[in-house]
Amino acid sequence: MLKDITERGVLGHALAFVYVIEFQKRGLPHVHLLLHLIEEDKLVEAEDIDSIICAELPDPLQEPDLFSIVKACMIHGPCGVDNPKCPCMEDGKCTKDYPKDFCDSTSPNTEGYPKYRRRSDGRTVNVKCPDGKFVLLDNRNVVPYCPWLTKKFNAHINVEACTSLKSVKYLYKYIYKGHDCANIEIDEVINHDEIKTYLDARYVSSPEAVWRIFQFPMHAQSHSINRLPVHLPHCQYVYFKDGQQ
Repeated sequence: MLKDITERGVLGHALAFVYVIEFQKRGLPHVHLLLHLIEEDKLVEAEDIDSIICAELPDPLQEPDLFSIVKACMIHGPCGVDNPKCPCMEDGKCTKDYPKDFCDSTSPNTEGYPKYRRRSDGRTVNVKCPDGKFVLLDNRNVVPYCPWLTKKFNAHINVEACTSLKSVKYLYKYIYKGHDCANIEIDEVINHDEIKTYLDARYVSSPEAVWRIFQFPMHAQSHSINRLPVHLPHCQYVYFKDGQQ
């Protein structure tokens, strides 16, 4: 997938990229990738975004395979009143703001991310809740995806157009936040020492351990970055040694 994106240019010709691969505590690997496109391929207009990213259910008659993949991998929830115990719920609201509003056209920049086209076209999917009941979800619950990548890899691949610094900073936070940690508490009945029995440990699942044993890359970037010092006029640091006047 990384070769398709960074070398073959399925999302556009890449000028630069940076990514990190991390593992969830249940052992599932996933990648966070930030891609900088050349000027000609930047997603500036609504038509540019719609040509690569979709946030709607495909036609089940014309694209039956893609429809089944989107139903299985790219539907958020159910959450809200249908499933108040969903992990995305906080204080009775979805932290990811699903379900989204219906929208007839894409707006390129709305608080850092585009407001993707989600038409009320009548297409729905029947999704099962943890309590066993089924609910109908529509385009308002579709996670933005690239049809080409989703169909090829048959997996959850969330594709977003980053149109502001806010979304770029979010991605770099993931890249440099470090490994997962696990807090371990050891019970001791005799000579209990709270400090010694509390251990801040690194969490490594079995799949991640194998990944590291085979020395597969955990992160990469196309360009090296050097942070240069910036001085305002007449605001340079001046150092004095003891005894100097």
